[in-house]
Amino acid sequence: MEKTIKIGEQELTLRSSLLTIITYKNTFGSDLFNDVSKLNVSRKNGISNPTHVIQILFQIIYALHKPFTKKNFEEFLNDFDFSIISDVKALEELARVIGDLLGTIKKPTYTP
Repeated sequence: MEKTIKIGEQELTLRSSLLTIITYKNTFGSDLFNDVSKLNVSRKNGISNPTHVIQILFQIIYALHKPFTKKNFEEFLNDFDFSIISDVKALEELARVIGDLLGTIKKPTYTP
């Protein structure tokens, strides 16, 4: 699935695929679905560490945008103005788009 979003003055194309899971793990060393779960817990229980939530949010966005950029994560983040973290509407839209792109993917469960 593919979507284009606007963050600040930038338009980003995001794509979800199996590569997204591998890219996320290879880039950030953690499991994509575990980090998505952390966002859900923060949303339900109130955000106790906003910096951590922002970091995970932009890591996911980066992994979804990776097929369209050669930039590393730091270069990608450097393209955003600091004001984006206080734009609640933009952050809610990002979370919604992430949900749309990843919502159809379920973490596999193993039953012997």
